[in-house]
Amino acid sequence: MRSLWATFVVGLILLSGSPTSVASPIEEFSQDSSYDPLDELLQTIENAAAPRVMVIGIDGVRSDVAQISASREDSGFARMVSEGAWTYDSKVGPISISGPSWSSMLTGVWCDRHGVMGNSFDNHKLDQHLDLIDRVERHNSSLKTASLVYWAPISELIIGPEIADIQERYGEDADVHDRAVEILREDLDLDLLFVGYDDPDYAGHVHGFSPDVSEYVDAVKLADDRFAELLDILDERISRGEDWLVIVTSDHGGGGSTLRGHSASSSEVDLTTFMMVRGGDTVAGEMYGSVVVDVAVTALTHLEVPLPNGENTLDGRPLAFQPDSDASRVPNCSAPLVEVTFSYIVPIVQVGIILVLAVASFIFFKRRKSTFMDEEE
Repeated sequence: MRSLWATFVVGLILLSGSPTSVASPIEEFSQDSSYDPLDELLQTIENAAAPRVMVIGIDGVRSDVAQISASREDSGFARMVSEGAWTYDSKVGPISISGPSWSSMLTGVWCDRHGVMGNSFDNHKLDQHLDLIDRVERHNSSLKTASLVYWAPISELIIGPEIADIQERYGEDADVHDRAVEILREDLDLDLLFVGYDDPDYAGHVHGFSPDVSEYVDAVKLADDRFAELLDILDERISRGEDWLVIVTSDHGGGGSTLRGHSASSSEVDLTTFMMVRGGDTVAGEMYGSVVVDVAVTALTHLEVPLPNGENTLDGRPLAFQPDSDASRVPNCSAPLVEVTFSYIVPIVQVGIILVLAVASFIFFKRRKSTFMDEEE
């Protein structure tokens, strides 16, 4: 399809000019020269029209807080809502933990197939289910791929070492973002970019996942602002004829079962996040029935990478392109007991520590006051 389109464009160029205007550059080369300016022009046009994808994953974003951020002027989320397909009701599956959710997002299959039930990755089957980048590379290794993340397991286990052409992990979201900006501006050969931010999840665990916690809301807004900057750069490339699909989503919500947690929860607040898609064959408007496994399938569809069939059929669908798709199957998996226990023990321990410190402080100041009064007497 791309080759036909490029050939059609070159044909129009040739027909619009005189024969001498096209032939004269060729005459400058000897007959045995391998250089063909028409082939070069055809390749340039085909490269510009080639489908490309940017996937942005932001760890730990609640749907309602994503909506709060989208209400601001110059919000990247708001632009996606106005220009593409969107939902604030995207489900991450039965386990609201980063390991299973990121794995489902990038492989396109649910936890009962890739085997990741928690952040320990015990007995996983990721080697049997290709991630998005690996599948693209195996389809066409000449496509330029990049992965920039904060959370190490994404790069080390889910994608795996040395799969992407550019595969880097950073200790701060600011560094992840700066590198993403650099690559988008300078690497004109880039075909697939995956960026994984983490600040909202960190803020949620420290301060609380809630629309009433300013530190958490500000972290989501900052991630949104960073995303908006990437959109600005991408729009410059799109204005030059490049064909970019953009997907932005999260791996889970938070604050449903416990204020500072989300792990192994049955709360819809923890199991629900947002998803937005723009570009390609996207049908603009609200999406219904969105699930995290749709990300990989939507990206692969835009990149024209063949999807497996039969028993290897992926669980996701290109819902943004096909709003009437059948519902994704319901996975049969649950978090390990240790994950469930940990998710409830941590808040209890935190409260316990606060109480101990409060009691210790009270005793210390009471004794100090008693000593002072004795000295006065």
